[in-house]
Amino acid sequence: MKCKILVADLDGTLTLSRNTYELSVEALLALRKARDSGLRVVLATANGLDFALTIARYLGVRDVIAENGCLIHLDGVTYELCSGDMSIVDKVIISTGAVIPSPQNRCRKYDMAYIPLVKDALEKVRAVVGTGYIVESSGYAIHVRPAGVDKGVAVSWLCRKLDVSCHQVATVGDSDVDVGMLSIAWGIAVGNATEAAKKAARVVVEEPSGLGFKEAVNLILSGDACTP
Repeated sequence: MKCKILVADLDGTLTLSRNTYELSVEALLALRKARDSGLRVVLATANGLDFALTIARYLGVRDVIAENGCLIHLDGVTYELCSGDMSIVDKVIISTGAVIPSPQNRCRKYDMAYIPLVKDALEKVRAVVGTGYIVESSGYAIHVRPAGVDKGVAVSWLCRKLDVSCHQVATVGDSDVDVGMLSIAWGIAVGNATEAAKKAARVVVEEPSGLGFKEAVNLILSGDACTP
């Protein structure tokens, strides 16, 4: 069984490392190689949809999973997997003084991002939002969204929509927010991924971030991924 779809995380996976936004040349070339081989490439990111679509345009990618699975842009149509008004919980989170809102929040709808100001910011945010929301860190920011949706839910939806088995979908990621998609499909974690991401993945490559993505693409194109 060969992979038909490649779902790639952005920050920490296509970048030079997990603490920079600078894209890896090796990762970009690997992404193009995967696309040119006939794989359908999907960008899956914690970023807002407008930002994700802009990046995807320059990557030569059409389809996007944004806001950690809350929004999916497929074949020119945007689908919403999350629902609800985040304005009230946003005010509660900011009132803790433990975080500041990401500038992207002006363009976000469901998955709100925050920059931590104190060491235990993640725990403080979890304490005030309650059980109706997912609170997790991407390594770049703290993310809060309605419970029940993550990148894995989005990939599963994508499989049903495109009538493709999730066993024929390869996902590549690096952080806790990628655990869902690494678990639901043929997951590959880059070498410097979080322990949770490594545990969820089928394979952990040796190289970190962008170099690890290149290694993952080579694995996929060799036919050694999406196997029983």
